Amino acid sequence: MAYLFICFVPLLIFFGTITTAIENYFEADRRKTMLTTANIISGSVSRLGYFDHLADADARRYLDVDLNARSRDGGFRILVFDSGCMALSDSNGLETGKTLLVPEVITALQKKTGYSLRRPEKAVYAAAAVENGDAQIVGAVLLVSSVDDIFTSVSDIQQKLILYAALAAMVMIVLVLGASSLLIAPLKNILKVVQRVAEGHFSQRVTVKGHDEYAKMGRAFNEMTEKLEKSEKSREDFVANVSHELRTPLSSIKVLSESILLQEAVPVDMYREFLRDITSEVDRMTYIVSDLLNLVKLDRQDTTLNIAKTDLNRMLESVLKRLSPLAEEKHIDLILESNREVTIDADEVKLSLAITNLVENGVKYTPPEGTVRVAVDADHQDAYITVSDTGIGISEDELPKIFDRFYRVDKTRDRETGGTGLGLAITRAAVLLHNGGIRVVSKENEGSIFTVRVPIRR
Repeated sequence: MAYLFICFVPLLIFFGTITTAIENYFEADRRKTMLTTANIISGSVSRLGYFDHLADADARRYLDVDLNARSRDGGFRILVFDSGCMALSDSNGLETGKTLLVPEVITALQKKTGYSLRRPEKAVYAAAAVENGDAQIVGAVLLVSSVDDIFTSVSDIQQKLILYAALAAMVMIVLVLGASSLLIAPLKNILKVVQRVAEGHFSQRVTVKGHDEYAKMGRAFNEMTEKLEKSEKSREDFVANVSHELRTPLSSIKVLSESILLQEAVPVDMYREFLRDITSEVDRMTYIVSDLLNLVKLDRQDTTLNIAKTDLNRMLESVLKRLSPLAEEKHIDLILESNREVTIDADEVKLSLAITNLVENGVKYTPPEGTVRVAVDADHQDAYITVSDTGIGISEDELPKIFDRFYRVDKTRDRETGGTGLGLAITRAAVLLHNGGIRVVSKENEGSIFTVRVPIRR
């Protein structure tokens, strides 16, 4: 309906304008013709000196014959008035000798010409002044002509325009309906898929054809549903992993507790060994819960950062100092390379947590006598922290998954070192909160290089 309105209203305005323009053209042409003829007749009347011999019956009769002939030839009525608006001659012979206050004649006696189109009468009145030899206005000639032919012609044109408008409207209706179906069909398809996705069926996809705006919309929607599907799968995996990670230490605690309860006269050393194992499992649960709480805090949309000027060199020195005992235990060299003094706007606690996870992973997964190197550098816009190690490395297939929650490249080794599989996820979340980025380059048995980019100014 909107398309029809937008198309049809300008068409009606166009046809109305055309009709008015044609009518104005015919009327202007008739005005020009009538005034020209009136001036010609008034000139003849003046030149032949009719007004000088009006008292003469022969002259008056000759004037009537002349005007009647002109009236028949031109198809209009001619009246001659004196300066007092008395009709001296009438080609119809109806008003001769009468005083008629015709507006057009009065105008002509004052301004030499007078004209009007009288629509109710469907007639044109054109008057021209008659001057004597001294250029004084002594009378006027009035021509009255019917304009039925003009109205008839305009009416015929209007009827044809209405017919053309009707045909154009029918064509437009067909075209608009066809275009609407073409435009709405893809939208209906997308809407149907949207409703299915809203019901929770994230595997639904829009059928995409062509390269128009609907195809672009369909591709964008498919990308969105793919992300939703991945997000839903990630949520399900996360819940399953949390359940698994917490169930394992709980099962161990239960087995250890039942072993103590089912045995009689258990030696004190065995009690202590079992209690140490139980404490270890409790610590593991504590680590998992603590990491989960950190990750949840970082994931929240309303997470606030305590932004302050942070000396990046001093912060990294503090991180390495805390982890130096772990490195010394494995005889690993822990090296800090400061290429320049760097101060950034950051939440030191959260950023320190992210770097700590990277360095700690480097130490854990590097064989004894290896090296973990931390370097800091900056350009005019960003600060860069690089953590590289000579550890076990990561295969190319595993690289895209290492930031997933609870994902472990080497699950057995991770159990031994007490990891929860959440460290890299926490690191990535903290870096993203600072509007930064993290990337990794790694090869199996050659080590890994993690590069963190953080804007210098918030």
